[in-house]
Amino acid sequence: MPKEPMLGRLGTEARSVKFPDGSRGIILVKAGIPQDEADALAARVWTERAEPRGPNG
Repeated sequence: MPKEPMLGRLGTEARSVKFPDGSRGIILVKAGIPQDEADALAARVWTERAEPRGPNG
């Protein structure tokens, strides 16, 4: 993965981010947002996905 953000379709960039559990991943974000905002977005999504859900998931 390149160190610099990669431009994608419709004004998005692929960003390498670090999740709260220490794992790393790639997310698509709006082109031009700062890296700290991309990391915060990844943390928010990770937290929402990790929350317990009802019996139907």
